[in-house]
Amino acid sequence: MSHAFRANVAAVIWDAQSRRVLMFRRAGHSYHAWQFPQGGVDSGESEEEALHRELREEIGTDAVTTLKAPVRRIRYHYPRGIRKRLQSLKKWRSFRGQQQRWFLVRLECGTDELDFQQHGTPEFDAWAWMHPREGLRQVVPFKRKAYRKALRQLGLL
Repeated sequence: MSHAFRANVAAVIWDAQSRRVLMFRRAGHSYHAWQFPQGGVDSGESEEEALHRELREEIGTDAVTTLKAPVRRIRYHYPRGIRKRLQSLKKWRSFRGQQQRWFLVRLECGTDELDFQQHGTPEFDAWAWMHPREGLRQVVPFKRKAYRKALRQLGLL
């Protein structure tokens, strides 16, 4: 296996007035993990294009304004169990983790316009506005360090 990190983008949807972030609960997982929309950067696609595509696919809208997009990327490693499962998927087998560029964005539509059914099997089944520290506690443990770094980098912690 290679030691490559998959290029990825992540969106932190921020409401400055309430000082909350919009978190999303992973569908189909018994552990009820929450996270931000994120996804891979396809070949020939810019990070900004990937951000908008992922938002459309995962939450049904890309009506956002970018507030901050630090250049520094943040890496995390997949736990051994996840890496083992990914070995069976040709597209994923060479990756040992993800290298993410984080974007702080403002939602330019109401949450009533969010639609998890836009593209195939939904990644999420619920959303909630949370204080950044509360959201951090809801993230799967192997992503927590990366999320903490990102929230600090974006000025939210």
